Amino acid sequence: MWLFLATIIVLACAALYLVIFYFWKLGKIRKLVKCPGPPSMPFIGSAHYFMGSTEDILNEFRKWMNMYPSPFHAWLGTRLFYVVYEPQQLKRLKFPQTILASSKAIEKEDLYKFARPWMGTGLFTAPASKWRLHRKLIMPTFNPRILEGFVEIFAKQANVLVKELRVELDAGEFDIFQYVSLCTLDIICETAMGVPSSVQVQRKSLYVDAAKRLFEIMFSRMLKIWMHPDIVFNLTRDGRNWREGIRFVHDLTDQVIKKKKLALMSSNKTPQDGEFKKAFLDQLMELTNEGKKFTDEELREEVDTMMIAGNDTTALVNTYVLFMLALFPDVQEKVYQEQFEIYGDSDPSDVPVRHEDLNRMDYLERVIKETLRLFPIAPIVVRKITDDLNIGEHTLVKGSSVVLAFLKTHWSEEYWPDPMRFDPDRFLPEECLKRHPYTFLPFSGGQRNCIGRKYAMMAMKVLLAMIVRKYVLIKDQVILLEDIRLKIDLMLKPVKPITLRIEKRHA
Repeated sequence: MWLFLATIIVLACAALYLVIFYFWKLGKIRKLVKCPGPPSMPFIGSAHYFMGSTEDILNEFRKWMNMYPSPFHAWLGTRLFYVVYEPQQLKRLKFPQTILASSKAIEKEDLYKFARPWMGTGLFTAPASKWRLHRKLIMPTFNPRILEGFVEIFAKQANVLVKELRVELDAGEFDIFQYVSLCTLDIICETAMGVPSSVQVQRKSLYVDAAKRLFEIMFSRMLKIWMHPDIVFNLTRDGRNWREGIRFVHDLTDQVIKKKKLALMSSNKTPQDGEFKKAFLDQLMELTNEGKKFTDEELREEVDTMMIAGNDTTALVNTYVLFMLALFPDVQEKVYQEQFEIYGDSDPSDVPVRHEDLNRMDYLERVIKETLRLFPIAPIVVRKITDDLNIGEHTLVKGSSVVLAFLKTHWSEEYWPDPMRFDPDRFLPEECLKRHPYTFLPFSGGQRNCIGRKYAMMAMKVLLAMIVRKYVLIKDQVILLEDIRLKIDLMLKPVKPITLRIEKRHA
């Protein structure tokens, strides 16, 4: 009896201590916060605003960004977050200590730890010390000569897509993402991994479905603080689906690596022979075989990261661009006329896109950039503040985190007049010179920007050019850009599938 009472007293004292400590620490931090923010509750902060769907969460976040100036603060449980979207605060020109240029904000936020069972500590989730080393090692994989060699593969797989789309000719509207995502997966497997796949011909990919579900689960868990403890999450349906999905995608990655190793073993050539293409996986395997740079586990983590980053993101951008072309026939016609000047009325199957022609596709590139402005695939990025960081009128306190709200930056009327108007000419050189360079951040910015941005732009140009040369894209029911329903699960996605129809193009 006495033991029971003593236990109760100890637990009660411990609980009281934690409560007192919580309010003492919270009060101390609150004195340092000099910017406004949404209301918060004890212990949970503003987490109760994130109870709905991923569409509801995005809409709530957008409401905050329209209500509060940059920076504003919010609490997720006991953790302080600053939300920043002004370009001058992201990076003040000639002032190196702002967010995207500072070593004080280069660490990934602790929320990204929930991605590690899936991606390990690849480039996306790696701590800064590991990220610096691995990025330096991986950069040669994206050098211009290697990318130039990939254009032929981009065109080959885009041609498969063009042929697969024939079944939709002169029919009703269909989900274009399903086709584009399979093509993108074929591209990423053959170029980055060096192992061909044929998911377009098979017309399905369990990998695409699994990755989609994993993103949804991961983002939902990040915002629901009651799901943060593994002991709670593992007991839920999402926890079970998470583990099953990870096992599946890891098995697929292991199969890709195994095929590549067998191909190298059965060949008399090695990556050093010069004639052998050093794709992403080739180089990582070479470093792993040396036993100096990558362990087998790190190899798998970087491969998983590349598969995820290279597939879903590029497929989404391509889908959004095709949607914009269908919504704006005048823009589509200009894109086609640019292609006609390069290739005439030749069939893309007979005369595919060539590397030397990509730099001539200026208007298509502007269309892609305007689409990325309206639909930034990574609408928010979160970083940890490892030391007090002065961003001008405000100081972000050590131990807090910063939410870089690129979506708000891209939609700001101050920098983009009439922001919901689709206008590729915003990206004419003379127009770009008028704006702060950090008003447009589709691939993030600063030291930790996207390593594959040139690869992605080249792949997108090839795929889009091949489709536009072959088909006219049509949207029967026009929709205003501001009425497109969006959601977020790390990436910015449409709530409803993007549908359009196609007709054969006649020159």
